[in-house]
Amino acid sequence: MSEASPFPARAAELLPSALILTDADGRILFLNGAAEDLLERSRKRLEGERLEDAGPWGPAAMGLARRAVDEDRPVFAHDVRVELPQEVRRAAIDAAPGGKGACIAIRPWPEAGAVARGDQAANAAAGFGRMLSHELKNPMAGARGAAQLIVTEAEGETAELARIIIAELDRALRIAGRWSQVGDIAPQPFAPFSLNEAAREAVSSVRAGAGKTLEIAEHYDPSLPDASGDRDLVSQALLNLLINAAEAVGKTGTGQVEIATRYRTARPGGVAPDARMQVDIIDTGPGVPETLGESIFSPFVTGKPAGEGLGLAMVSRIAELHGGGVEYESRPGRTVFRLYLREEGA
Repeated sequence: MSEASPFPARAAELLPSALILTDADGRILFLNGAAEDLLERSRKRLEGERLEDAGPWGPAAMGLARRAVDEDRPVFAHDVRVELPQEVRRAAIDAAPGGKGACIAIRPWPEAGAVARGDQAANAAAGFGRMLSHELKNPMAGARGAAQLIVTEAEGETAELARIIIAELDRALRIAGRWSQVGDIAPQPFAPFSLNEAAREAVSSVRAGAGKTLEIAEHYDPSLPDASGDRDLVSQALLNLLINAAEAVGKTGTGQVEIATRYRTARPGGVAPDARMQVDIIDTGPGVPETLGESIFSPFVTGKPAGEGLGLAMVSRIAELHGGGVEYESRPGRTVFRLYLREEGA
């Protein structure tokens, strides 16, 4: 660390944000490990260089730093877009005068909390459950009866598809029954279950509904511990996210959906930091309309012309009930929804 820096190096290294200190000429005096990762260059190469020349992030950060120094006050920007070679990233950037230069903190989304579900959005999903359950239970029961007839009369792939329909309807009827009792989702007592198995079953269901044209890549972490929760509700959340992804790529006629599980190293200040089980659902569709923003998780808000706006609200509520969370980042050609859950015993 440069002798000109007044910041304790050890404390700076613990920060999840990229921290950069510049002098009066905009040259980098110090940067922490997170800043090295963000700028994709070593500290040895960057110290003494002009921040403005330090890759795509440099000009955006330096513009705010100059403003902070000129106005002699902290400046905060929470939706800065930075064009990288393969994508456009968003970030929150804070700059404050420091000595004759500036101190800059950069928090890229989703770590900055970008478009993360909020408690207000999750709680707003409660209350319409009784009406929804009442309207759905009768047609679901009729569909189940029809599928049962197919099983008894058909063979092979047709019978297997009918069994998938029955299993999904049974799960949906169980959820609807619990929802109708209280006007909100009522989870069953939590129990350990395999998140990988729940994800595989959700994929099978979506594939059966979408046909053979949908390509879903599956990447499961075999070392993942059991999750803790209501398996039916978590399966419903995964199914909702996968259906949305399938519909998104269906708009283009070509595209891919990917689902991946992994153990998460949560960062302080991130969404649901105690929820270490992560499922990513990625699609190559056109992306979420920017006008929707955080409201995407609120009931009756949708970017679909014929959508009801309930699927993501339910995902948000299920995540909250499990002590987890959901967030997304999106641009044309790549949208990622991340669902976080707690592991068994956490």
